[in-house]
Amino acid sequence: MLLSINIKNSILLILGKIVLLAIAFLTTILMARVAGPEFFGQYSYITSFSALFIPFCAMGLASITTKYFVKYPKHSHHFFLTALIIRSTGALGCIIIGSISVYLLGFSKEQIIYVVSLLALQSFTLFYVIEHYFLAKNKVTQTLLVKLVVCLIAGVAKITAIFLGAGVFTLIVIHGLEFAFIGSGFLVLYYKKKSPMNIQLKKSLSRKSTLILFDKGKWLLFSGIAAVLYLKIDQLMIAKFQGTEQVAYYAAAAKLSEFWYVFPVLIANAFNPKLIKTKQQSQERFNELLTVMLSFMFISALIISILTFYFSKPLINIIYGSNYHSSASILSIHIFATIFIFQRAILSKWLIIEGNYKFSLISHIAGAISNILLNLWLIPIYGGVGAAWATLISYIIASFISLTLTKPTRAFMIFMIRAMFMWPKHLLNGHRVAQR
Repeated sequence: MLLSINIKNSILLILGKIVLLAIAFLTTILMARVAGPEFFGQYSYITSFSALFIPFCAMGLASITTKYFVKYPKHSHHFFLTALIIRSTGALGCIIIGSISVYLLGFSKEQIIYVVSLLALQSFTLFYVIEHYFLAKNKVTQTLLVKLVVCLIAGVAKITAIFLGAGVFTLIVIHGLEFAFIGSGFLVLYYKKKSPMNIQLKKSLSRKSTLILFDKGKWLLFSGIAAVLYLKIDQLMIAKFQGTEQVAYYAAAAKLSEFWYVFPVLIANAFNPKLIKTKQQSQERFNELLTVMLSFMFISALIISILTFYFSKPLINIIYGSNYHSSASILSIHIFATIFIFQRAILSKWLIIEGNYKFSLISHIAGAISNILLNLWLIPIYGGVGAAWATLISYIIASFISLTLTKPTRAFMIFMIRAMFMWPKHLLNGHRVAQR
């Protein structure tokens, strides 16, 4: 029996992302091994700080625009332009707020140049909304090809720069240019693939429609900021308490753990149109599909976590070398966060479909606050291991415990519990549910 379009798209996205991750992973390993912990720590510190401001370029509109592209295909160009206006404003805010922050926090002149340059280049992620347009149309190969070409060229450039002994600034510029060329490539692709008739607005742009879309995205913007805080703040706090070299050991472990984070997001994005349509057709079938997806996410993350836990020492030694042996203990703890991160990808889509945007913010704030407080307590005592525990606990709070706060989210918590304890049963029914 033929696979559904959603499963095909998931497979294509995963295969493409494996190639992209392999390129990024290779450059990370070479940087860590060839350039050394001090260089790698400094690079990780700058990129982590700059990443705190990326949510402003998205303005919380990624999955919301997918929802509108699916529900109102005739007005897709209207929603595209409206989202682009909002995200352009956010991108400008990203550069301004980030530049002011790096100055007020007392970064060195050299570090300020690094950060501001990267902020300007990563602002091109505002055009990534186009990726969600093609996802909604079930044409994932279009944007995937752009990413593959750009990342392959950037990867070769990074590897060459590393072996030529280039400085941190060169690597940061190449890293930023990836964002710029991918965003520009998406924009060219969009206008090339859409016919002039489809580009003609069937619904005129207005201040009112812009404000409405912004209002829907604002909660996800704030939750995105909170999410990136508890994803990246640990490296910034390690640098504050123990220096940038210690960041290298933590970043090495985190890279191996975060390698897996993209897969649940890709799967959730690919199935998002299916979830939206199923919700419109039947609540019962929608709940079944949610449970199947959560079951798959849980068992996948559990297998990854257990295997990584047992092989963390040889894994670190083979990949990074003996200089990074302290990263193994960090990895053996940090990896278990994937259990909740995988399921969080489905939760994020469910919150948008149900219109419960505020809870996304509440849960991410709970995770961010708990992570910051735990890091303040644990990093000075246990260093990177303490930061790993803080990350794990904060994800449990944000993606599971916080669901007890409201009645609608408690229903989703029950789905998660069923998935964790009855996953074999749900996965057996998975093929039937996905094909509906």
